[in-house]
Amino acid sequence: MDNIHISAPPGVGKTSICLTNSRTVLMEGGRVFWVSREELNHERFSQIMSGIPISKASKFHLLSFGDENTKNEFGSIIQQLIRMSTSLESTKLVIIDGWDSNITPLEKKYRLDGISKLAKASKNSFDLYITSLAYENAGNSSEKYKIRAANEFEKMGFENWLIVPHSKNEGIKKIIKSNEEMYYVLNSKGIEFVESL
Repeated sequence: MDNIHISAPPGVGKTSICLTNSRTVLMEGGRVFWVSREELNHERFSQIMSGIPISKASKFHLLSFGDENTKNEFGSIIQQLIRMSTSLESTKLVIIDGWDSNITPLEKKYRLDGISKLAKASKNSFDLYITSLAYENAGNSSEKYKIRAANEFEKMGFENWLIVPHSKNEGIKKIIKSNEEMYYVLNSKGIEFVESL
């Protein structure tokens, strides 16, 4: 199963990638758990999820770790998620959208510990996608953005993806993985992979 950490600046489509994959899982009869502190964009959600039969759509479960920024709340959501996702065999995808939302340095450790426990529980059972905001690189590197907590996620067995706007074509987004680059555009169905221009 895949453990993927997607890091990107705002507005390039990391949530759309996760929603597109969620739709695929639901259409194949699988179950999806989605955890976020932020409310999902209802219009985007409706666009991507349109046409899914209610019997399949009912397997999309939305959880929130709310406004309280405490280790106990995030930790209890992770424990609840582990219980539910591992007891329901139809679980095929778990997403934590914005694990770093409103995070403090102390809270970062607790959240990464929780994600590590979830990653261990997911082995051979379901895919795990985690998203974060990339931050601007202050160093002398040619890379404009850096992946938040990249080393920590690598140690947990995640593949890090950095998504950035294409340097020459405004509508195209670029996924930078460890050994390849992929390109996509956002559309009403979610995302569509394309050749780079």
